Amino acid sequence: MLKVQDVSFKVRDKVILQHVGFEVLPGEHMAVLGSNGAGKSTLLKVLCGELQPVTGQVHILGKALQDWSAAELARFRAVLQQQTALTMPFLVKDVVMMGRFPHQQARQASMDERIVTGALHKTGITHLENRNYLQLSGGEQQRVHLARVFAQIWHSPDYDVRYLFMDEPINSLDIRHQHNALELAREFASEGNCVVSVLHDLNLAAQYADKILLMKQGKVLAYGTPAEVLEQQTISKAYDYNLRVCYPEGHRHPVVIPAV
Repeated sequence: MLKVQDVSFKVRDKVILQHVGFEVLPGEHMAVLGSNGAGKSTLLKVLCGELQPVTGQVHILGKALQDWSAAELARFRAVLQQQTALTMPFLVKDVVMMGRFPHQQARQASMDERIVTGALHKTGITHLENRNYLQLSGGEQQRVHLARVFAQIWHSPDYDVRYLFMDEPINSLDIRHQHNALELAREFASEGNCVVSVLHDLNLAAQYADKILLMKQGKVLAYGTPAEVLEQQTISKAYDYNLRVCYPEGHRHPVVIPAV
């Protein structure tokens, strides 16, 4: 389980996060939503240990985040950043193999190769494995990094639950690959793991997330299932924009559209 208690963060006198708290249980995918500047990416950095909160704590697998070493965390927790700077002309399969580095002390080369092959297949980029990463489009590069993080936590026998954090994972992806990426996240969560993703698209969050954390100016505005959070008055307040929620025939989840 991921447990966040009373987390606040500030830079000098500017408060970025204010008393944020929630839980993500094994088997759940939680989407973090909110307007630009709501604190979504900062929250994810706190959850990953990249930033230290001024108050509160983050617990992962029942243990305070700061009590885990970076090497331990890397064996069962992966982070997909908004942007990953990679300037060397690696082959795609070698970039994906980087995800296996945290396991190298106990690694078996043949197992790593099988896992990389599986991750390439899962993300639909097997045909790119021998391509120069730098010659790929932005969307293709994003899918390579998605494969890399899945390779990292594909097999972690010493831990009951694996964790995947993603900051705007569908940036640069076309509509088909947006759905494919979020379907993979939902599938990974359904295996008993925890997924937290920062998203901008409310309708994709409604379709693929089990829970939604809606933020505004660093505070939690709403937290719950998509049906509970994506309520017309609440989301209109979150985005300072008049929005409408409807349930089209055949849809099991709410659909958000601008009010006209």
